Parts: sequence; structure tokens; C-alpha cells
Amino acid sequence: MSRRQQRVEELLRREIAQMLLRGELRDPRLNPNSAVGVTGVDVSGDLGVAKIYVDVLTEALRIEDVLAALEAARGLIRAKIGERVQLRRTPELRFFHDHSIERGNRIESILTELRESGAHARAGDEAEGGAGGSQEEAD
Repeated sequence: MSRRQQRVEELLRREIAQMLLRGELRDPRLNPNSAVGVTGVDVSGDLGVAKIYVDVLTEALRIEDVLAALEAARGLIRAKIGERVQLRRTPELRFFHDHSIERGNRIESILTELRESGAHARAGDEAEGGAGGSQEEAD
């Protein structure tokens, strides 16, 4: 990925996040404004298309509604970006649900379960090992 792509991705992420945070998109499906996060942006090599990854940060919003609202406002968002950011051509915007937070939470819960079951297994082994260890010493 080129340095220019990275700069454009960061610029788009920051601008769209600010629009959402300030409530510039007056769609009730996006309220509360602070509950929608822009988690990432991938821009194509020719800078013509930008994939915007979003997630909801509260259970008060449904991701399907948020994506529908963003798709409906896609032209407005693109126009606002075009006004604020100096690019030869403002990329076409496509919005997607970012599942990475869900995956991370699922992995964390699995690791917690494994740690807990490992701790219980070690505690059981130590209890059995203590009695068995004295028998082995006697042999």
C-alpha cells in the first residue's frame, strides 16, 4: 500500500467520524451520534473507491439501520468530504459492518474460559498430585 493511500484512508476515517460525532447527518437511525464508530477505511489503489468499516458502540442502535442510513447519506457524505479535503477525485464510498470487535470479544471470552478451566484442572491435578506424590516418595 502506498503512502498516499494510507494518508487518504486516515483522512477519510477522521472526516467521516467527525461528521458522525457532530451529528451532521441528521438521520434518526444514527442517534445517539457518539454510538457509531468508524473502525477502518480501505482505499483502492486508484483512490476511486473507499470501503468504510463501521460498528455500533451501543445496543441502542442496530447495525442494519446504521448501514442503511449511511448508504442513504452516501452522496451527502461524499460531497462534504469533497468540500473539506483536497483530492483530485473524492472516492466512491461503500459502507460495511466491521466484525472485528465482535470477533475480538468472542476470542477474549474463549481465552477467559480456557484460563478458568485450566486453573480448575491445575487445582485438581495439584490435589491429586499431592496425595500421589507422597505415595511415589514411599516407593
